[in-house]
Order: sequence, then structure tokens, then C-alpha cells
Amino acid sequence: MRGKAFLDWLEKLKEQKAWTPARAALKRSLAFDPGAYPPAMPYVEPFVQKEKEEEDWKREAHYLVAALYALKEGKHQEGRTLARALREAMEARGSDSLERRFQALLDADRDQLAFRLRQAVGLVEGSLDFARLLEDLLDWFQPERRVQARWAKEFYGKESVEEEKEVVA
Repeated sequence: MRGKAFLDWLEKLKEQKAWTPARAALKRSLAFDPGAYPPAMPYVEPFVQKEKEEEDWKREAHYLVAALYALKEGKHQEGRTLARALREAMEARGSDSLERRFQALLDADRDQLAFRLRQAVGLVEGSLDFARLLEDLLDWFQPERRVQARWAKEFYGKESVEEEKEVVA
């Protein structure tokens, strides 16, 4: 699983003294196109080259997830997807604007996606499943849009119904 391997890479980086300047560079990289901020490159590029993620979007997705991981101070929680965290934030705040932002995120094209993700991650409290986020971003532009459909199900609470069906079956 590519996402898990990349998360392990980031977790190792977080355990080192170099995490403080790395975190600062990665957070700062959110102001640029993913992969276009040179000070962030020493923290992502070795992994990307090792994994041979040569396609532009795959490379950018790794930079984006690394920057969002730094933004959330490296707080990872397996299974807590961004869609689920956004649903929790919407329920806690009772905010309709959060739903509109989520819908804009689902409909984001490549030029908008980094900006929309940064907004969304900034709206949630606590940790996220960054390994899953990378997996989802790597498949974001598939024509079937399965990732967006799954995120919508998670956001609107449909996955709990499906999980119940699986348990009953």
C-alpha cells in the first residue's frame, strides 16, 4: 500500500531532529503548487524517486499529503478519513457552509484540489488518516470517480448503513 509506506516515511521524519525545519518547510509549501517549493523537496523527493512515482499527479499528491500532514502536526489516526472528519465538524458546528465546501472539494479539478484540500483539512479538529488520503488522491482523477462517491457516502453517513448490511449478510 503506497499510502502506508509514505506515512511510515513521514512518521520516521517526525521522530528525527530534522522534523522542526521539515514541518516548517512542508507547511510553507502549501502556499505553492504541490512540488514547486524547493525547501520541501529534501523531505519528499527521496521517497517519490524511491517509489518511482514519476507521473506528475502522483508526485504532486505526495507533496500535498506531506504538507497537510505537517499542517496537522503529524496527527495520524487510521480510519478517520477526511470525509468522516468533515461530517463530524459539520455536525458539531451545525454549519451549512461546511457542506458547500465539501461539495466544492468533491468537484475540484486539478487546479483547485490543493486549495480545497487545504481549506478542508484546516476545518477539521484532530487527526486524519493520511495514508488513506494519499491512496484516495492517487485515484482522484479516475474517470469512474469512485473516490468522490465513497467520500460522499462517508460524509452523508451512508457507510454505516452499508457496514450494517455487511454484518447482517
